[in-house]
Amino acid sequence: MAFRVHCPSCGKVSVIQSSNEMNPQIKQAYCACSDPECGHTFVVNVEFSHTLSPSAHDLPPDLRKRIRETAPNEQAALFSSAANS
Repeated sequence: MAFRVHCPSCGKVSVIQSSNEMNPQIKQAYCACSDPECGHTFVVNVEFSHTLSPSAHDLPPDLRKRIRETAPNEQAALFSSAANS
């Protein structure tokens, strides 16, 4: 899902013309208003805020393999046993 950037001057949808990654969590988007009568150009900062669901890549490889091989109704037990280790 993409998001739309609106011009802070007139509210019309703007076009992201380029971007610059400041670090893995912050990107600057260089934008231009799509309304030729407005012509506003501006920079929007897009930043990572927080995690809603952790990445499976953060789990140890052996645990990921065990999860794939375990029936869905038994997977919760793997997490409780891993937490107690």
